[in-house]
Amino acid sequence: MPELNKKTVIDLSKNGSRLFRSGQYEEAKEVYLKALEIDEGNTYVLSGLGDVYRKLCRFEESGKYYDAVLNIDKDNVFALRGAGDARRGMKNPEQAIPFWLRYLEINSDDSHVMVRVADAFHKMEMHVDAIDMYEQALAISSDDVFALLGLGNLYYASNQDDRALMCFERLLKANSHNVVVMTMTGNLYRRRMEFDRAIENYRNALEIEPDNSFALFGMGDCFRGHKDMAQAIFWWGKILQQEPNNQALRSRVGDAQVLLGRLDDAIESFNRCLDLGDDIFALIGLAHVERERGDFQAAIVFCEKALKIESNHPRVLNELAAMQEAAGDHDAAQATRQLLDR
Repeated sequence: MPELNKKTVIDLSKNGSRLFRSGQYEEAKEVYLKALEIDEGNTYVLSGLGDVYRKLCRFEESGKYYDAVLNIDKDNVFALRGAGDARRGMKNPEQAIPFWLRYLEINSDDSHVMVRVADAFHKMEMHVDAIDMYEQALAISSDDVFALLGLGNLYYASNQDDRALMCFERLLKANSHNVVVMTMTGNLYRRRMEFDRAIENYRNALEIEPDNSFALFGMGDCFRGHKDMAQAIFWWGKILQQEPNNQALRSRVGDAQVLLGRLDDAIESFNRCLDLGDDIFALIGLAHVERERGDFQAAIVFCEKALKIESNHPRVLNELAAMQEAAGDHDAAQATRQLLDR
């Protein structure tokens, strides 16, 4: 190639790189394409185009340019990493992994790419491989937030609470404003019935996002765990202000109102729940209201309505048997209990 052409390609490449770094991707693409017309085998230009198309979310075109680089230089680390990223953009994690693994053979201490591999294994439900790769990333960068989050999520989903908490607590030290992690940490403590520690995490989340429904629900559930039904209703009520058609939550609020003896409020909650559609738990709740009032026949009617929705629901059958017994109909109660034994 004539020296003049080489200089032109170099100048165009530098300009393309400058435009890319400033976020002017379309302009960078045009400059790189001009350079490619002069030197179609220039790996720097091909990689640049791969990067540009990846940023433009045109992942198939991006992958083609990275592949072209690898056909010339199979160990080009920029193209190996980019080719994996392009396949990730195409939602093909199984195709991305080999490129990233080849990259890690050359750059063995790149924790960011390790996390990408681990995330891909996670999506493919190869959990053992994902855990191993996350741990390799953390061995290099102990506070890598993405590795801690990915590993914590895996442990969280598999109910390995102690390990999940270890990851999330470390993550919150590194990034104390991560609301998602705060709520997940609260959920873990709530699952362990450590309600005060859960409340602390939910409060921290709500200081940042006052309307976060996960934190609000957790707060309510913790106060229910503390037998403080008034506070449970208070926090759940904040969700209902945002989600008035949340059927399941209206039923929970109704149950709490029954326990507080606020029977008229409970009836309103259960009826609003039923206005949204059939709901076994709202019908059970109305049966509880009638039981509290001593009207066992009315309670039985609500249980029978619930059984029309699901004829063998164990909780409804237990409730019905108890109501029949309380109403003095021992034979009916015995027949209902026999249904439970089937």
